[in-house]
Amino acid sequence: MDLKLAGSRALVFGSSSGLGRELAAVLSEEGARVIVTSRDRQRAEKACLAVRGEGVAVGDLTQPGDASQMVVKAATQLGGLDIVVINTGGGKPGGILKTDGFDDAAYQSMLRPVLDISRTSAAYLKAGRNSRLVMLTARSVVEATVELALSSVLRSGVAAAARSLALELAPEVNVNVIVTGQFATPALDRFEQSLAAESGTDVAKIHQTHIANIPLGRVGTAREFADVVAFICSPRASFVTGTVIRIDGGAVRGF
Repeated sequence: MDLKLAGSRALVFGSSSGLGRELAAVLSEEGARVIVTSRDRQRAEKACLAVRGEGVAVGDLTQPGDASQMVVKAATQLGGLDIVVINTGGGKPGGILKTDGFDDAAYQSMLRPVLDISRTSAAYLKAGRNSRLVMLTARSVVEATVELALSSVLRSGVAAAARSLALELAPEVNVNVIVTGQFATPALDRFEQSLAAESGTDVAKIHQTHIANIPLGRVGTAREFADVVAFICSPRASFVTGTVIRIDGGAVRGF
């Protein structure tokens, strides 16, 4: 299927590795002009070359001001923006009672940059064509888990912001939230290693527990994730806005 993305101007945050990089690759394959981002210029440029992107925007989303500057730089390089995908870092694993002192860091990582990017990119997107604002979140938005309590709090704020923006930016911009399940990425490896260290459990056992909770019996691939998100970014999904879409192998038990 032709996603009709040829010539679209796309900015994908967190795209030097993992799910973000794979999404950047798929968008590029579909003909979009993609800006790759990272905190590290060398990593960004390496990823940009690999996915055949058009340029890079370097900055640290946890630092106030960086996110907005990256949006402006990307828009300047591309002559505007049609697609912005917000992909931020996570918070410290653990329950509310075990993460005391990390509230501000979680806000700076998961919610504040989303608001900054959304506000800065709004004018560009409203002036674009078939514009899309997509926010990548986590399972904790729709199903509480003690493993990721701070994520539940802050990423739920992201979903609330997206719902408001879907109304504020309509009809020029479609705004959606993607709930990511567990995929074979470096981020999942780091998360499982953190859980193993905290609980004194073997990493392999943590991984098998995660797989046991996924009805499809495996973690997903980055390409499976990217294909769906690329569709949501495309004109083919022109009547989809203000919604939360799960890509999780059926892991969430709710409706």
